[in-house]
Amino acid sequence: MIGTGMSFRKSNKNDHLRRRPGARPSLLLLISMILSPAAQAAGPLDGAIRAQRGGDNITASKMFYQAVTSSSGELKQDAEMGLAQSLKLAGFPYASAYFFSRLVSLGPRGKYFKPALDALSELNSRAPLGRASIAGLFQVKADQIEIPAGAKGFYHYYKGLEAFDAGPQNPSNLIRAKAELERVPAGNTYYNLAQFYLGVIFSILKNSDSALDSFKRAQRTTSDNIRQLATINLARVYYERREFRASFENYSKIPRDSDLWLQGIFEGAYGFFMIQKHNNTLGNLHTITSPFFERRFYPETYILQAITYLRLCRVAEVDRALKQFQDRYKPKFSDLNRLLKTYKGQSTAFYDVVARYRNTKTMKEFTAAVDIVDAVSRTEGFKEGQTVVRNVEREKSLMRTRGARLDALSEVLKKYYSDMRDATAERTGQQAFDHALQLFRYLQDLSNQTRLINLERQAVVTDSIREEYQGDPGGADKTDWGEGMRPLNLKQQLEYWPFEGEYWEDELGAYIYNIDSKCGGTPKKGKSK
Repeated sequence: MIGTGMSFRKSNKNDHLRRRPGARPSLLLLISMILSPAAQAAGPLDGAIRAQRGGDNITASKMFYQAVTSSSGELKQDAEMGLAQSLKLAGFPYASAYFFSRLVSLGPRGKYFKPALDALSELNSRAPLGRASIAGLFQVKADQIEIPAGAKGFYHYYKGLEAFDAGPQNPSNLIRAKAELERVPAGNTYYNLAQFYLGVIFSILKNSDSALDSFKRAQRTTSDNIRQLATINLARVYYERREFRASFENYSKIPRDSDLWLQGIFEGAYGFFMIQKHNNTLGNLHTITSPFFERRFYPETYILQAITYLRLCRVAEVDRALKQFQDRYKPKFSDLNRLLKTYKGQSTAFYDVVARYRNTKTMKEFTAAVDIVDAVSRTEGFKEGQTVVRNVEREKSLMRTRGARLDALSEVLKKYYSDMRDATAERTGQQAFDHALQLFRYLQDLSNQTRLINLERQAVVTDSIREEYQGDPGGADKTDWGEGMRPLNLKQQLEYWPFEGEYWEDELGAYIYNIDSKCGGTPKKGKSK
């Protein structure tokens, strides 16, 4: 991997032969080594190297760019590599990533394919570059031997992710993604993320044994986010296998200060429902409907409440749960429908709407749709996209103050920053819009489901409910394993409000109702833990 150190002393051409074993060469020495003698002696390149050795990376960038525009072949690649390195040293990571990516896009036959790929990997480990910055990777075909060791994880992870995002419903995309992700070396920065996606792929392919193995490997990370992500998906796989005890154990490992905790509480309610622990189910749902989480989007909570009360033959409670669903979500349909119609085909504008909400926690229009916008703003994909947009805008501002001497290069970079910002916002906005549309359809399905529950309520018949109502945790498509897993950063203690009835807290802190079943004419205690 290319080093970041710099030595300003005059270097001897044989210095690199005398450095201590295992030490990295300084960046200037490395540039001198990789640029050909002809390149170093060629006009602007010679001046650019002298400026770089003197620590003036702005002037060096300007002169390297002059060489890029006035040369061709290997000489042009020499100049572009020097330009990318100078911009990196000057503190412009996204600008440097642009030129590194251009060198990578030339493929393994390009002179600087390996060092440029190493540099992209290093830059991305510090801050997300975004897909637009590393797009050159996705068209490159390279053999294993041609990928530098330090960049293997970066290269194969993003190649795999691009294949996965092309459409996980298509088996050929899954196979391509799986092949790339399996090439990420153990111990690499991207290994645990790759294992997580492999777990998702195996889950989609109905290979639960391999899915469990991958998610367990992903758990061995130092990243709390990845570990929790893997843990909740282990719980989901065990749920699918009907191994409910193992499922509950994994849900219970999610800490309360994680956004995953509430998602785990909701999904755990389905596990309790499946084993007819109805009081446990109601206890979990009681937590989710707390006013503390009033902006969180869990409409299915009321549906599961109604079905659970129906199992207990408590018709009045069924009616109350269905009314709460209608009161809370029916007013949202109109605003949500208008929101989606307004921004259909306007991905960048929709990104701006969600980003503005995420920054201010307020909405000037479509206020009844705030739950949906809040849910979209919490996705990992949106948060990463917004981070890239902010970083690019910050670097563009820095370029205006520090890059006045870059002349023609300054104009090129201004256009690049605008294009990069727009491409990232458009991609992120489209993903956010698709997610909002999915949630709207999900809400419509739940609304239709209330009619079925009302029909069953008339006869208090519940045996067919589970067959008619497919209650997958979260109501999400099985390809959507990453949603609902965003850090909420709760600082205050969770509060619970008074409840008209009796419930109690078990040894793990779960809330459990203690209400009777009215089925069969004789009140019976509902099953509990």
